[in-house]
Amino acid sequence: MFGRKKSVTGDRDAAAPGEPADSAPSTTGPHDRSSVGDVARYYTDLGYGHIDLGSLVIGVPKGRDLNVALDPNGQPEFHVVTTVSRVIPRAFAAPKSAGQWRTMVVAMREQLEGQGAEVTVEDGPWGRELVAAMPGAVFRAIGVDGHRWTAEVRIMATPELAEQAAEEGREVFKHLLVNRGDGPMPVREVLPLTIPDEIQQALVKAQSQLAAQQQAQAYQQQMAAGQQGQPAAQARPQGQPAPAAGTPAPAPSPTPTREQPRQPESRPRRDGSAMDRLRSTDDL
Repeated sequence: MFGRKKSVTGDRDAAAPGEPADSAPSTTGPHDRSSVGDVARYYTDLGYGHIDLGSLVIGVPKGRDLNVALDPNGQPEFHVVTTVSRVIPRAFAAPKSAGQWRTMVVAMREQLEGQGAEVTVEDGPWGRELVAAMPGAVFRAIGVDGHRWTAEVRIMATPELAEQAAEEGREVFKHLLVNRGDGPMPVREVLPLTIPDEIQQALVKAQSQLAAQQQAQAYQQQMAAGQQGQPAAQARPQGQPAPAAGTPAPAPSPTPTREQPRQPESRPRRDGSAMDRLRSTDDL
């Protein structure tokens, strides 16, 4: 059913004493897509759904949803979601020599600690797992170096469900399939995704709505700034006489005792808002 399995890790530099190892068992995914003869059959035998994005194939275990959202740069992200976790898989171009994941962990740690997060590096099935505790959330990054690629999942969860979320993230991670391609690419560049047509159409609509809302918000801010800078007489509606001297100002309208319902926002939902603090550098 399958072709010969390829090790995703190759040779590894020995880790310093007390540090998590970088090496991963050769029988453990993520796998090169070329090592799987029939992609659809691979996931069917697991009881998974899947989405083929060209450079990355994501398996979706039973009982989970696959959501697509726009990151702060307007680029699509695919999230495997349960009530416990949000798992975001990505793949990057890497050099032939191993060690890129170690470098990425160091960079993420510096960024997160600079934002005040409590960061630790734990030893997991693939080696280093970065864990950051933030107010109301726990972020975990799991990764491994393959043949000229690095695969990663980022996992978001609440503190009380962080361990269960980590297991859900590992389950998604080990069944990723990566297609690096043969062309030259800068190291640490995210592998480009091929988006299915129906999803692409929805994303174009969402991007247009986001741009329209941003323009509307900018216009409202400009109007508010202009009104604040006007003298009181200029802000009075046209045709309304100025109050006579000594005339008391009208009493403010009573505040309604019943809370008004919030109007739904037209902005497309951007899931995983706690991730925004981690996305200022896209290649982390």
